[in-house]
Amino acid sequence: MATNDKNHKTRTMSILKSLLRKPYWFIHDAAGALREWFLDFIPVYPTYHQSLLKRALSRTLIQQYSADEGQNVNFTQYFLGFGLIHYAIIRNYKPDNMLCIGSRKGFVPAVLALACRDNGKGHVDFVDAGYDEDKPDKHWGGVGFWKKHDPQSHFAKLGVAEFISTYIMTTDAFSRSHVKKQYQYIYIDGDHSYAGVLHDYTVFWPRLQKGGMMVFHDIVARGYLDKGLFGVRKLWNKLKTKHAIQFPYPKESGLGILQK
Repeated sequence: MATNDKNHKTRTMSILKSLLRKPYWFIHDAAGALREWFLDFIPVYPTYHQSLLKRALSRTLIQQYSADEGQNVNFTQYFLGFGLIHYAIIRNYKPDNMLCIGSRKGFVPAVLALACRDNGKGHVDFVDAGYDEDKPDKHWGGVGFWKKHDPQSHFAKLGVAEFISTYIMTTDAFSRSHVKKQYQYIYIDGDHSYAGVLHDYTVFWPRLQKGGMMVFHDIVARGYLDKGLFGVRKLWNKLKTKHAIQFPYPKESGLGILQK
């Protein structure tokens, strides 16, 4: 009798769990959707100096500033991947002048500008040629965003417009029009051909101050993108030493850091 009672109780509990499973997940999903809806009404700029710890801001950076798998982000957790590395370095190093070359919709320059604002100092020069798919051998993933949208208004959404200046031009044109600029942090993510990245390294390494850092994106990327052959890996393998810092993942991108 006791065994029958135990079996009956087990079957009853199993039935109850089965009946409650669907309502549980319905409530769970509804609560998640409500939370996401509520986050849309929270200002994306923080009220204290810890920008990237705020979920709403991280979500905005990923969705509106086009972070992707190549930046090692996580789209469900709103983990900012390499963005956290840039932010942490700038927050600790506190440079006055930074140069960012290339960004589809502004993820890395936005992160750098946020770090400047949270430091209360520093400025980012952001250079992007604004190429679109109509130039398959030059755009390297660009979508022509900067020729279609006002950069000042775009970065103002994060409250960082005063910490960043955008130059819609090639790095060659920028280097010739700003010959005296010196930097403590340079991020290179523009022309990914070997000739293109070599040009950016050759031109801007002399403008990196001693102790400063030059950071390369896509150091492990291989193969072709449209009509272009990735060349950052080739240059990185020539430049890196045992003292270089590299993050050889994700396998389609990677990040490398040289200190002068």
